[in-house]
Amino acid sequence: MICEDARIEIWTGSRPPSAIHDFRAVVLSQPEQSEAHRLDEGQRETPLTGEAPPPVNDLVNILFTSGSTGRPKGVEITGLSLLHYSKWVVDYFGLTCEDVVANHAPYNFDLSTLDIFAAVRTGAAMCPVPERLKMFPYQMAKFIADEKITTWYSVPSALIMMQLRGKLGEHDLSALKHIIFAGEVMPKPALQEIAKMLPRATYTNLYGPTETNVCTYHRVNADDLASDSPVPIGVPISDTRIWISEDGELLVAGPTVTTGYFGDAAKTAERLIAAPDGVGAAYRTGDRVKQRPDGVLMFEGRLDRMIKCRGYRIEPGEIEAALCRHPAVKEVAVVAIADPVFGNRLKAGIAARDGVSPREDDLRQFCQTHLPPYMLPDVWEFFASLPRTDREKIDLVALAQGA
Repeated sequence: MICEDARIEIWTGSRPPSAIHDFRAVVLSQPEQSEAHRLDEGQRETPLTGEAPPPVNDLVNILFTSGSTGRPKGVEITGLSLLHYSKWVVDYFGLTCEDVVANHAPYNFDLSTLDIFAAVRTGAAMCPVPERLKMFPYQMAKFIADEKITTWYSVPSALIMMQLRGKLGEHDLSALKHIIFAGEVMPKPALQEIAKMLPRATYTNLYGPTETNVCTYHRVNADDLASDSPVPIGVPISDTRIWISEDGELLVAGPTVTTGYFGDAAKTAERLIAAPDGVGAAYRTGDRVKQRPDGVLMFEGRLDRMIKCRGYRIEPGEIEAALCRHPAVKEVAVVAIADPVFGNRLKAGIAARDGVSPREDDLRQFCQTHLPPYMLPDVWEFFASLPRTDREKIDLVALAQGA
């Protein structure tokens, strides 16, 4: 599906593609272990001729989103986006050729652009985390210590795994200067615990959908750690402009914003609109935000996650934030499940902390003290860990389908 949408002509990898596609060439690093030679001979032997086509809108690669909402979309990434973002990262975090940047995210996930391009730009070492370690938090923490990682960037769940089971106190993590997270909301209790274990590191929350790369940031401070309120998504990175629409949606314009969805003019026109200041285009993020008096942005949830239930408009993020305050809750996600009478019912998926087995009655009573009655979940499901997509984000579709 991705090969078709992106009109891929050359396949490279250690194995041949799982489905036959009209490739002009297939290049394998381990051809003796594969069935590459069974591909159509005409395709395999057709020479590549002619001049390289001129760049269109500076397009350098396409990242396919594969979250929990259906068919992947090919997000166009420009050279300008990568150059600008990598320069901001190097300048803001002060990276040098002495740094060692861990690469935890897969290359088809936009988090990896920081690891790759910031490291290349400044001459730092990029150290990929072996796949075999990613499900073993103790070994992952040992990897950080052994490789003397100075900069770690991942989704919050990887950090939470190490906080809970990595025995961080047993490792020499003195080289670790920057702990950066993005991709989903970082639960405040987990962040507070990690900061206690690793007090010398700085903590930074980066925000931005694939279509904008990172567009805002927030350096976690002492006031943040002392508060139970969510971690802010902060302020715009350099040369980035933002607006908040009447319905609370965040609009973003600037050099890191995509030029559109490859081969999908309709979707591009839907999400890229004229910037309110009349300069270029702005991306509609679909995220609801509020701006504090000091100018810092707070993430309020997705517009498209808004649930209509019993006549009320409900933001699942508010319920999730309340449940995250319960001492037995490690992670939570709230989704809508269809109901013929009420339209929707609310389902809460709960992952409990190690050694704790919260009861539905206790959580319901806890919610009653923090939420209005119409926001109380109707269905509860408990997990060792919440279901996730291949990009390690919570899989909301799987959670709803399991009802």
